[in-house]
Amino acid sequence: MAPLFSFHFRYDDNMHETETSRKQVDVEDTIGRIYQRFVDPGTAAQGGVIDDSRYRLMRGKHEQFVRDALHGLSSEFAVLDASQPWLAFWCLNSLDMMGSEIGPQLRRRALDTVRRFQVASGGFAGGDRQLPHLAGSFAAVMALVLVGGREAYEAIDRMAMYSWLMKMKRADGSFEMHAGGEVDVRGIYCALVIASLLNIMTPELIAGSADFVARCQTCEGGIGPFPGVEAHGGYTVCGLAALEILGRTDVLDLGRLARWLSARQLAFEGGFNGRTNKLVDGCYAYWVGGAFTLLQKALGRSQRDGYLYERAALQRYVLACCQDSRMGGLRDKPGKSPDLYHTMYCLLGLSLSQHYTGVEPEEAIGDTTAIYSVPARMMQWGPLPAGAEIVGVQSNAIKPVHPVYSVPLVPLAKCVQYFYSLPPLVASLG
Repeated sequence: MAPLFSFHFRYDDNMHETETSRKQVDVEDTIGRIYQRFVDPGTAAQGGVIDDSRYRLMRGKHEQFVRDALHGLSSEFAVLDASQPWLAFWCLNSLDMMGSEIGPQLRRRALDTVRRFQVASGGFAGGDRQLPHLAGSFAAVMALVLVGGREAYEAIDRMAMYSWLMKMKRADGSFEMHAGGEVDVRGIYCALVIASLLNIMTPELIAGSADFVARCQTCEGGIGPFPGVEAHGGYTVCGLAALEILGRTDVLDLGRLARWLSARQLAFEGGFNGRTNKLVDGCYAYWVGGAFTLLQKALGRSQRDGYLYERAALQRYVLACCQDSRMGGLRDKPGKSPDLYHTMYCLLGLSLSQHYTGVEPEEAIGDTTAIYSVPARMMQWGPLPAGAEIVGVQSNAIKPVHPVYSVPLVPLAKCVQYFYSLPPLVASLG
């Protein structure tokens, strides 16, 4: 059946106008005008058939947007001083997903930059003379995965990283983001991604983490930052990805999670919001779209069962509403400015909606909780045959990404192959 556009899909405030509902109406007005440009005029009387052939990913503009940022940012970006590994990760990952060349000079610059933030006692800081931080360490490690090669991998002090992660570990299974810092599900996700990639997972490191994530599932069904706090798309994908690494997605009420995630896709916009009664935002194309991909496997659903959200509608939102045709780059929603954060996360969500990435239930590795099974289980993920759904022209397709690690599959596989050829860290500790 042809996809339809209709104003009948708009939000209904049930005659109770609030500040939130007024903002929702304003956003829908703007998005509605954009979507009408893609409707076949001859079908308007029947509700409006969407002409998908007109959607284009402005790949060249987005690449230039990212490369301009790599040449230097203005002083107004000083607020991101503690996010320098993230800037490297956002830029490298966006370029890689789009198939843009990451030449030797850029790889060298990225390696030299990220290596500078490694702290002798373990972990990576967000900037010069700062404390090591789990989020910054995650971004630094993922940037080095994208740089690739022995020199990038060997730049990471695995022993110091492990010792520092254990210092951040708390008795309840959670992790501090930095010494004396906040505690939430992000810490577990960042720690487990780092440990699973570097082959430094131990029973002591992961003890209690699955139970902590389970306690963060709310009455709505999503996952909050810590127990008793509202569910949020970002914490949900972090918690679910951490449980996938641990092989413990069974600790969640998956049916309740599916209902909450399904409510995040907005009928009129096609994109996702991150919490109940919030506005659509392009970055949730990954923060919620990635959670759907992980949930698909957790429920034991096959490619034959179809996806749990409307993949084409999400792609239409990203392609029609999140691209900045003037500056390049991607954004939260129309009227917002593009930035490197939204550029990467919009592209990640676009990739996961284009490629049916998963593991067929009959092929899944049975031993899910043993530490030695982690690399094999993680590398089982991939784009499944006949699962592609590309809105617009075929050249809109970007590379498949891993839903747990949020990077393309080739550099990830090279990283895993390298670190799991090394002796396990427990032997080194002994």
